Amino acid sequence: MANDAPNLEPLIAEIVRQVLADSARRPAALPSDDSPIPSTRVEREVATALAGVFSRAPQPPFRPLPGLDRLADPGGLNKLAKATPSRIGIGRAGLRYPTRTYLDLRTDHGLAREAVAAVPPAEFLRTLGAVELHTKAADLDTFLLQPNLGRQLDDASLQALRNQGTRGADVQIILADGLSAWAAQKNPGLLAALQRALTAQGFSHGKPIWVHRARIAVADQIGVEMAAKATLIALGERPGLGTGDSLSLYLAWNPKIGQDNAEKNCISNVRPAGLSVEEAARQAAEILKKAQALGQGGLAVAAPQRTW
Repeated sequence: MANDAPNLEPLIAEIVRQVLADSARRPAALPSDDSPIPSTRVEREVATALAGVFSRAPQPPFRPLPGLDRLADPGGLNKLAKATPSRIGIGRAGLRYPTRTYLDLRTDHGLAREAVAAVPPAEFLRTLGAVELHTKAADLDTFLLQPNLGRQLDDASLQALRNQGTRGADVQIILADGLSAWAAQKNPGLLAALQRALTAQGFSHGKPIWVHRARIAVADQIGVEMAAKATLIALGERPGLGTGDSLSLYLAWNPKIGQDNAEKNCISNVRPAGLSVEEAARQAAEILKKAQALGQGGLAVAAPQRTW
């Protein structure tokens, strides 16, 4: 009986390809030729279809929402749906999602998982001209299950930092994969934008650093080791459905081990569909300038100045 079972692989691949071909709510580019190589034929076919969809510059035309004839303000819902990648007015099939919506969700969930597991290609890292370091999280499972190991450099990286890093810079720039290595790749102008903005505000920034399998707090250790006045770490945000290209910037004045988050500032949603790298860099430099004047960052910078 087993030999009579139909081969569903071509059918699955074709369904996924069709869903991706006319999907109307996707970021412009996530997967690339640098993504991990799929292991099965179906995965390879799906990956090929993904690459084709995400390499298209223009978005597919907006697909009318179902059930608009039953709404008090169908035009308003249409405008809202066009203004956001969120799923709005998707309708239902009985008590469930429509089939296309369900397949869209599964596709985006798969992209989110791939973003977490992605490894930045060596060529991309070479373009950064950065000191390349690793945390104590030796593999992806360890990184996900033991977050604290992603906050500490391993011994070899600590020595490399001491040998190759720039000591005493005003701001130490750190780039990292975080929970999406795609994010740094899809925002390639960020490093140069940060360097320009910091220089314009009178800050020195030394040699940049890249950290593999990094959590935010690894910047504390790096800042202390390099005797930097401040640290700026940019790393991939936890991906939502189809948003594996988003970066967050975390800024800390007077870094120290175990520094409380209340002493840090965050700029999030840095991505082609969100905050531009130039604007994020400008905001980061301005925040650090305020922190320099106050002698502290975090809530002290964010809070309004009061006169009593």
